[in-house]
Amino acid sequence: MKINIANIGPKEWVDFKSDISFGLYYALKSLGHDVNISFNEVNAMALNLIIGSDMAVNHNDFLTSITRNKIDYMIYEVESFDGKTVNDRAQFMLGNYQALLANAKAVITPYHANLKSLGEICDSGKLHYAKWGYHPNLINERIIRTSNFNFDALFFGMLKGLRKEKSNQLMRADGFKIKFMGRQDPLTLKDYFVSVSKWGLSLSYGASEKFVNPFRLYYMAANGMPVLADNVIDDDGYLAICEHSTFEDMAQKIDQDTPPASEILERCRAQNLAENLRGIL
Repeated sequence: MKINIANIGPKEWVDFKSDISFGLYYALKSLGHDVNISFNEVNAMALNLIIGSDMAVNHNDFLTSITRNKIDYMIYEVESFDGKTVNDRAQFMLGNYQALLANAKAVITPYHANLKSLGEICDSGKLHYAKWGYHPNLINERIIRTSNFNFDALFFGMLKGLRKEKSNQLMRADGFKIKFMGRQDPLTLKDYFVSVSKWGLSLSYGASEKFVNPFRLYYMAANGMPVLADNVIDDDGYLAICEHSTFEDMAQKIDQDTPPASEILERCRAQNLAENLRGIL
């Protein structure tokens, strides 16, 4: 099958979701598909797998175009949908979102938490759960980890909710050097910081958190970086590849020895991304 992974949205958000795009690309290639990646455009000659449906709903021209031109597409929903809005976004265009889902051939999500709310606004028969997982091509040869680390820990992502307060506390902790990468940091440096940081961090942003971001976890763990997480809710089992800690004990945990890279990789391999997608795509 010819599949186009269509990334929709501003470049900075497309860049942040590159781990998703490339993970899907390699997994679908492994299943024998002819796969391409595009940015803010669809392919009329392929089945389009849309990442960024929450961005697409803001563009009536885009929605009209894919409907008028009878574009075949599926939605890969990686954001949190509560039945009314995505990521608690104000003035979310729910009607456009419903229309986008209604015309999709399928809606796929890697989160159990999304299944109920998505099932209430689209045909449950085309709604699919596909757990995220490991693919050998997630390993980046440019990431070379040694025992001489420049940083004790690394977090990359949005410092929303409680994360900002947590980042401040960790950076004030005596004797620790923590790197936080956000929207203003060049994403091209991410591989470097994974190479030179002892731990990767997965930080809960608070009570409204419904699931753990597996893309961040698998990117770090597949490249031999141990991940320390303080997340509590994890209906999908993604924390199985992490070390766990309460935030109060995190600084102490960071100071401890890390599990060997071979053990981390073995945990990753327990979930095969391509096999989890087989039968859906």
